[in-house]
Parts: sequence; structure tokens; C-alpha cells
Amino acid sequence: MADLHVIDGRYLQDLMDQPKALEDTLAALERSSEVMRMAERVGRGEFARVVLTGMGGSFHALHPLYLQFVGMGLMVVMVETSELTHHQARLFDSKSLIVAVSQSGQSAETVRMLEVNGGRAVVLGVTNTPESPLAKRSAVAVITAPGARLRFLARHMCQR
Repeated sequence: MADLHVIDGRYLQDLMDQPKALEDTLAALERSSEVMRMAERVGRGEFARVVLTGMGGSFHALHPLYLQFVGMGLMVVMVETSELTHHQARLFDSKSLIVAVSQSGQSAETVRMLEVNGGRAVVLGVTNTPESPLAKRSAVAVITAPGARLRFLARHMCQR
């Protein structure tokens, strides 16, 4: 094995913790009755469309879910949060399920999206931050389990 002492530190440890963080998140999702009820609603066709939204890495992380929904025959739209808010606001209606992903849950785009929506569309929020606007204002909040080090970094980054 290579000698990693040169890069050893908090960043490397955070990277090494990511598989465990994913396992913890998946385990929590499997136990979430709220998430299961939302999945049942989607399966029953209660929504005309599913809108997947986020910014940066959060947006790109939605692509596998997009492909899965397309494969299921669902009407799905994938759009960055700022574009959704400013150019596709017509998607904010009672026939839409919005799956919004934001690590902090409090970026300017996410907060603006919640304001523009005004409760018209159902929002399923995915975030690392349980006290964020996204978590608090979503019909269902999925709180990811990034591990102690990543939670520390998320909190630190949100304060900047």
C-alpha cells in the first residue's frame, strides 16, 4: 500500500468516511416511513411530474435517479434550482413533486425556490442539515448521514 502520510489529515479522513456515511444514509432511508409513503404516492401516479432540482454537485447527483424514473415511465424533469425558480416556475403546482437536493439546505437558490413555490408543489428535501430551511419546509425531509467530520465541515461551510 502507498505511503499516504503526506496527504493524511482531515480531508483524507472525510473521503475515507464516505462509504460509511452512505451506508448510514441508506439504512435511515430504509427505516423512513415518510419516504416510503412518498414512494407509494409516486407509484400510484398522484403526481403528473417529478421535478429533480439542485445546484452544482447536488444537481449532478440526481442524474441516476432521473434515469431510474425515466425507466419507470414517469414524467420527470431535471432542472437546476435557479433555472427552475426564474424560468420554469410554472412547474410549481399541486401536480408536481419537487425533489430538491442541497447539502446545506440553505443556499440562496434553495431558499428562493421554497419562497416561489409557496407550498403549491409537494417538496421532498434532501440535505445534510436538519435545521435548514429545506429540511423544515419540505413535506418530507431526508437528512443524509455524512458522519461527524462531514457534518462539522457542512456546518463550518454554511457559516461562511
